[in-house]
Amino acid sequence: MKKILAWGCRLSLVALLAGCAASPPRHYSLAASATDQAASGGATRATDAGLLLSVEGIPAEADRPQLVVRDPVRDPAVQVLNDSLWAAPLRDQIRDALAFDVGRRLGTVDLRRLPDARALPARRVEVRIDRFDMVWGRFVALDADWTDRAPGADRPRLCRASVRLPAGEGVAALVETQRRALDDLAALIAAVALGHPVDLQGKTTVSEFGCT
Repeated sequence: MKKILAWGCRLSLVALLAGCAASPPRHYSLAASATDQAASGGATRATDAGLLLSVEGIPAEADRPQLVVRDPVRDPAVQVLNDSLWAAPLRDQIRDALAFDVGRRLGTVDLRRLPDARALPARRVEVRIDRFDMVWGRFVALDADWTDRAPGADRPRLCRASVRLPAGEGVAALVETQRRALDDLAALIAAVALGHPVDLQGKTTVSEFGCT
């Protein structure tokens, strides 16, 4: 009996030491770089309306703390990376990244960040992410619908876009490429808001775009 207890204690100790030796998970963010944030921080508001941008939904398989990647040559093709985690809930990160990039392009303020500015008229943009794919060493893909309602507008515009960018090897490369895909989406959202024409000739990263 004593030998059994001794072995049990040893096994428990080995398991504990193995757990302590395991590498801690890495955390990833879709936030704009510190350089971009610093460059935007001093910008003055150029419009008379603030921005209220919300993300109404993201794919259920991506809505988890772990990063989810695809690899068609492996089984299973969809992998949940328990050692690679989002630094904050993915929906919140997507919203913050889009609000930053759209607001920077419009020269306006994110009213969610500045509660004291909520008396301003607001441009309301509601985004739904239908596809948020990261494929090992190949590409990232982002499909989105959004509505854009200008202050005082009778009805919103409904738009849709698909963005696909080639990605390098590794998790960090996939995250950075997905951040650039969100920046491309933000550029389209801002162009619609400003009434600028969108010329997709030669822009192979955007495979679909249109508004009604």
